[in-house]
Parts: sequence; C-alpha cells; structure tokens
Amino acid sequence: MQIGFIVTKTPTEEGFQTFLEFLKFYQGKEDIHVYLVGSGVFCAKQGHQQSHKIHMILENGVLYAMEEDLIARGISPEQTFSGTKIISGYPELVHEIMEKMDQVMSF
Repeated sequence: MQIGFIVTKTPTEEGFQTFLEFLKFYQGKEDIHVYLVGSGVFCAKQGHQQSHKIHMILENGVLYAMEEDLIARGISPEQTFSGTKIISGYPELVHEIMEKMDQVMSF
C-alpha cells in the first residue's frame, strides 16, 4: 500500500509530533511518501534536527519538497537532504498524490 503524508507545518507547530508518530507507525509496513509543502519544506533542509528525524524514519521511503515553497523560504534545492525529490509545481503534486497514493494524511 502507498501511504502519502502531506506536511504543511513546521516542526514547532502543533500536530508535527503527531505526524512523526504516524510516520513511525507505518515505518517498515507500507511504502511511505512524505510531501513537504508550505512551511513544511523546512523539514527538507539538511542540518535541521527534525528533518534528520524524518530522514531516519523514512529509510526506504521517499521525501518530496515543493520547489516554489523552498524558494519562497530561501532554501535552495541543493540545501535539501540527498535523495529529496523536488516537485516543480502543484499540478505535479496533485497528479502524484491522486494517481499513486492509496491513502493520504495531512498534517
């Protein structure tokens, strides 16, 4: 089963810890895809404590970050974790989620 997590919150916002708990729950059980959009893209930046947690939990999962949201927050794609897939726009995000995911959760 393909499980998608849409993360729009920064690690300091309420609900982020809940996201991490859900991520841990599905770890190793399902194919996990994490989509970082809006302020959630801060979690894609190398050296960020919470991004490291996500990266470690994902292991075999896929981490995506919205390019325009990275740029809006002063983060270049080169500053993201190795292996982070950059999504060029919302149409690509919608297609990815609607066509490939069996279940999606948003935080």
